[in-house]
Formats: sequence, C-alpha cells, structure tokens
Amino acid sequence: MSISISDYPVHLQDGLKLNKECLKSQESQNEDQKVFHRDSLEVSQLSKNREVLIDKIKYTIVQSITSFSDTRAEILKEVREEKGQYGYSDVVNACGLSYARMYSEIEQHHKNEQYYKADGALLTKEEEIEWLDMQYDQEVAWQKSCARIVAQGQVIQGKISEIPTKEIEELEDSFYQAKDAYMELYRENRQVGKPLVLQNYMFGNGRMYEVLNRLSNLQRRVE
Repeated sequence: MSISISDYPVHLQDGLKLNKECLKSQESQNEDQKVFHRDSLEVSQLSKNREVLIDKIKYTIVQSITSFSDTRAEILKEVREEKGQYGYSDVVNACGLSYARMYSEIEQHHKNEQYYKADGALLTKEEEIEWLDMQYDQEVAWQKSCARIVAQGQVIQGKISEIPTKEIEELEDSFYQAKDAYMELYRENRQVGKPLVLQNYMFGNGRMYEVLNRLSNLQRRVE
C-alpha cells in the first residue's frame, strides 16, 4: 500500500498525540505515587508518634494523695483478719512497713526505666522519695490529730481527766523510729532477697500504747 507524502505528517501527528497522552498518564501516575508515598510517610510517623505516646503514658506516674494511707490500711486489714483486732503498736508498724515497701517500689521502677509526671516532665527517683517523705509526715500528723481529738472527746465525757499529751508526742517519735527500723530491715532483706513483712516491733514504751489504746476503737477509726 502506497502512502502519500501528505499522509506521512498525519501519521506523525497521531504518534505525537499518543505520546503526549502516555506522558500525561505517566505524570499522573508519578504524582499519585508521590502522594501515596507522602501519605505512607505521614501514617508511619503518626504510628511512631502513637507508639511513643503510649509508651510515655505507660511510664507516667500520677501520684495519689491516698497511696500511703491505702497501703497502710491494707496491711491493717490483714492484721485484723489474722488477730481479730489491732492496736496502736500495729498501726505504727504498718506505717513503717508501708514506707519501706513504697520506697522499694520507687527504687525498683527507676532501675532501668525513665518515668514521667502527668505534665510530661521527667520524674526523678529523688522527687518520688521526697513525695513519699511528705506522705509519711502527713500520715504521722493525721494519726496524732486523731489521737488528740479522741482524747478531747474522752475529757469532755469525763472518762479521762486530761489529754495524754506526753503519750501523743511519744507516738509521733514512735512513727519515725518505725520508719528508720523498717528501712534498715529493707536494706538487710534486699541483700539476701527476702520480702518485707510486718514485724512486732515495740517502739516507745508499753504505757504509751496502753493509754492510747483505751482512747478509742481503732478498728472503726483506722480503715
């Protein structure tokens, strides 16, 4: 079949038109690939950010004002279930044990990991121990206040002649003696891998406990 000269440029034009369409199609595919690649990177980054956020939440500690009292109450609950009742000596021992256990937990979770506050700031071991010390001070102040309030009620009712101020002050000293004793026990047990358990330590004198135990029914008050 013969092709005229005039037909030849037409054939070229058709080819050029086809090439342009292919080029546009290729450009569109390239653009789609760029968008897909960009979207993939964004999704990947969002996934990484989510993992980081979840991991940070996992290691975020929200310090509760009831943590110490909850720990102490749980120990006293076990004492009551075992003995049927408990007295001020058990309360003092329970507070000392609570401090040592919570101190141990702080040391353990700061060994290999970093922890954060609720606002995202780094939480150090020293800050947690400072918080624990403050919780213990507040517990001691609360226990003294409870003993004094009950004693005042006993005076008003005429059951005792005066508030046993000396015994209440000795009670405060006993709490801090318990804290030191259980921390010493914790350090000794840590070396040999023994768990911390409640002891029957006697801090202060028997007269103090006798007077304070008569003031109220601790089973109803310290829970």
